Amino acid sequence: MDYWKPSEIIVHESVKDDPVTGFFLGQCPGIRVKYVSSGIPKEIVKASDVLGHAKGGMLDKILMGKKVVYIGPATDSVDVFTMPDDRMVCPHFERLKLASNGCFYRCEWCYLKLTYRAAFPFITVRVQYEKIKDQLRKRLAESKAPVIFNSGELADSLSMEHLTRAGREFIPWFGQSENGYLFMLTKSDNVDDILDLPHNGHTIIAWSINNGLVSQKYELGAPPFESRLLAARKVQEAGYRVRIRLDPIIPFQGWEGGYSGTIKRIFEPISPESITIGTLRFEEGFYKMRKTIFSKDSDLPQFLEGMEPMFPAKMFPGYKRAKSGKYSFREEERAEIFGFAIAEIRKYSDCPIALCKESANVWNRVGLPLSKCSCACQLDSVDMAASPA
Repeated sequence: MDYWKPSEIIVHESVKDDPVTGFFLGQCPGIRVKYVSSGIPKEIVKASDVLGHAKGGMLDKILMGKKVVYIGPATDSVDVFTMPDDRMVCPHFERLKLASNGCFYRCEWCYLKLTYRAAFPFITVRVQYEKIKDQLRKRLAESKAPVIFNSGELADSLSMEHLTRAGREFIPWFGQSENGYLFMLTKSDNVDDILDLPHNGHTIIAWSINNGLVSQKYELGAPPFESRLLAARKVQEAGYRVRIRLDPIIPFQGWEGGYSGTIKRIFEPISPESITIGTLRFEEGFYKMRKTIFSKDSDLPQFLEGMEPMFPAKMFPGYKRAKSGKYSFREEERAEIFGFAIAEIRKYSDCPIALCKESANVWNRVGLPLSKCSCACQLDSVDMAASPA
């Protein structure tokens, strides 16, 4: 397999002797390496030869940033994510930030394009694994209940495994934990090095999958549909718990037939223990940049023109102006898309189904129980019935 490597590596001096840094650099012979004494983004950008060539608009900076890796210390690698708009059904989860902006794929709709790329226009990899384990131990000691940590919210959990060996390090560690679990979300087929690990059922791996034509057209640089399915089958045969995220569903012409075939194909090689589904949705800032944020000649903007805010504007603590939720299709359209996908899934499985970042109204319209929200990033179901509509 021809594994990805960055065009430039910038290393914080405090971790230049870290064994993970050494392994990473050893896998990248001939690639330029710079050293910095500060983790401030503008200092990293200043040290970079590659980032200095990003002369175009935001999209050019995003694409150039996917060629640069910053290897930094383990500061604040564990925290909690909570959806600020409580009208959006999204249970909070613990984050394990082994990487941030941690993906070199070029998916057109990726929210990281604006969430972090403007301030941090590079891929960050955190090393000092023993310090990260100390942060995990501290959090686990605070809870008698099981805790699952999501390593795939700010990164693809497996795409850089050949450079970081994070899976080989943390999967066995969680396997020995009494109440700690690891959740990995990926589009990668980079799984061969984790198949023999003693996970003991404490690692759950979810594949972000889409219709094959949609993947080819909009998930640029990511492994194709069939490669992801093969990777999921390998992992399930190795005893891992496997889940699927079918998101975002794109209502292209003939989408019903396309996604019917996609769902059927998913269940042929694997038996996912749950499926989370979603459709196109964008933060307000991303939506307002829809004329400039997509790749040249992309036709994805055609699907955005009829979108509207998911909720009425409302003030939330800590924000200077009212928030109206993400921009998406009208509620009736989203319910139609989800209803179709749910009916197709039910032809092959009675596994739990969840909606990703959706309103309680839509959950109710499609008949999914909010009291048993089984989102892929949760260890078990969560009661979200009290969420506002």
